[in-house]
Amino acid sequence: MGRIPVFATYLPGREHGTYVGKGVTGERQILGFRVSGTKPLVVMVEESYQSAVQRWLSESRSLLGIGAALTLLTIGLTVAIWRGVRTRESARAEVESAQRRISQSERDLSVLMRSVQELIFRTDARGFITYVNAHWTVFTGEDVSQAVGRQIQDFVAPQSRGDVSRLLDRQSHETVRHCQALARFAGGRELMVQLAVVPLRLEGRLTGFAGSAVDVTERWTAQHQLQSQIAFQELLLETNPLPISVTDTQDRVVRVNRAWEEYKGHGRDGVLGQTIQSFLPLEEARAHASANSQLVRWGGRTFFEVQVLRGDGSRRDTRVEKAAIADEHGRVNGVLTILMDISEFRQAERATQEARDVAEEASRAKSEFVANMSHELRTPLQSILGFAELGLLRGASQPKLASMFESIHLAGQRMLNLVNDLLEVSRLESTVGTFHLERIDLRGVIRPVLRELEPLLTRSRLLLDVQLSDFPLMAKADPLRFEQVIRNVVANAIKFSPTGGKITLSGRLDSRGQAHIVIRDQGPGIPEAELEHIFEAFVQSTQTKDGSGGSGLGLAICRKIVEAMSGQIYARNVQGGGTAFHIVFPARGQTETEPVPLGPE
Repeated sequence: MGRIPVFATYLPGREHGTYVGKGVTGERQILGFRVSGTKPLVVMVEESYQSAVQRWLSESRSLLGIGAALTLLTIGLTVAIWRGVRTRESARAEVESAQRRISQSERDLSVLMRSVQELIFRTDARGFITYVNAHWTVFTGEDVSQAVGRQIQDFVAPQSRGDVSRLLDRQSHETVRHCQALARFAGGRELMVQLAVVPLRLEGRLTGFAGSAVDVTERWTAQHQLQSQIAFQELLLETNPLPISVTDTQDRVVRVNRAWEEYKGHGRDGVLGQTIQSFLPLEEARAHASANSQLVRWGGRTFFEVQVLRGDGSRRDTRVEKAAIADEHGRVNGVLTILMDISEFRQAERATQEARDVAEEASRAKSEFVANMSHELRTPLQSILGFAELGLLRGASQPKLASMFESIHLAGQRMLNLVNDLLEVSRLESTVGTFHLERIDLRGVIRPVLRELEPLLTRSRLLLDVQLSDFPLMAKADPLRFEQVIRNVVANAIKFSPTGGKITLSGRLDSRGQAHIVIRDQGPGIPEAELEHIFEAFVQSTQTKDGSGGSGLGLAICRKIVEAMSGQIYARNVQGGGTAFHIVFPARGQTETEPVPLGPE
């Protein structure tokens, strides 16, 4: 008994228990025991393990089948439920992802609608606005909420409402519709807008319209201005009295105006698209083609003269002006040609040249005559003056005779001065003489001439006030000829100044760098109407025709000399009496000495 676990292991520690192991009847038993609490009694129940298993198997075989089936069913249901849960979770995740994408798309679309530079709108089937983007405020200056519920026609001018109504026609089957409309908003603001709408349909039924509006006011204005400018250019072209044509790079006629049709005798319908070689005379066409080729290659402008055959069969001297026409990329794509009839001008030019030749021939003959006569007069004058001087010497003791010879000598001297002046004028008007111009300081020429004239000043008891600049008076002049001018003008001032008077000679550089010489006397002055005429040959002032004047050639010679040196000489009366003679030479840079023709151009 001591080897049975009930007594060896469990008692007295446990009052009851079960186990599989050694029992009273065998080594492998299913055994249960319990100890009495009041008596020394142990109750044991045991059954062979093998027989118990066989009995359980025989009794529970049907239950095992049912359990296996239930187990399999449970497993199947579990798997199905698990798969359903997974599918539901996956679907829920996809729905949430789709919702997030839709939400993000809505946010992106909202941002896009706010940032787009066009007015985006949507209407119902009747054209009432149901949505506009934020650009509505830019267009109208009103809040977006004020647009909802209003028709598009409410915002367009009356003349555009018909176009907008056709745009929202529910019977039309067009997919995309366009029109331009003049929109009017608060404050009298007007915009030209380009409208585009698309009908919205659900299961074939029209539910509304979606569209956009673009502000094209500037483009529309620019187009109208361009059209006006083109119309104005067309008017200018057609009304221009000069024949005008336009050719392309292949010398085909693109445009002609009405004056061209009349001048050439060709209608535009017969020449447009034709090459110039097909209807112009050969030489005229060659001249045009050569100039056109040069302009197409190099651009720019050119002109030439050619004999043009007119529509009436006459040939006219014509000046042809051509200019290259370039596109927006700077490539030459045509040539503009303008014709100018210069036949009458050329005829007048030839007549003028012939008249000039005749006048020059007459002037040359006159100059030669004057020169020859002057030389012929000098010989007898020298004899007269010589004998008059001899008579003065021999008749010194006879006052009456001496007075006669003195009168003869003075008259001969005046005649000789006149002959010398005539010779000087003849030389100046001839085409064989030259000036030798060089850059000189005029002060160095003026002072020696004034010293030469000091005896005349002393004899007339005149005061000469010289006011020359401390800076050089540089000019390009012939020194000898300039001496002649100063001598003549100062001598005239001495001649016409009253005894005891004053002559002022000043020289300076003016604000433009010109050398300006002024010689002022205190004489009787010159009438205003004669200030210019006194520089003409053989003309004297009415104030000096009392015998004190000369031949009237001195100032004419001075003007010819000064003008030959590119200067000018003129006279002005001075307040308080007297006349001032002004001699002006233009500013000159460093230049070499050069010969200049004496005579007229």
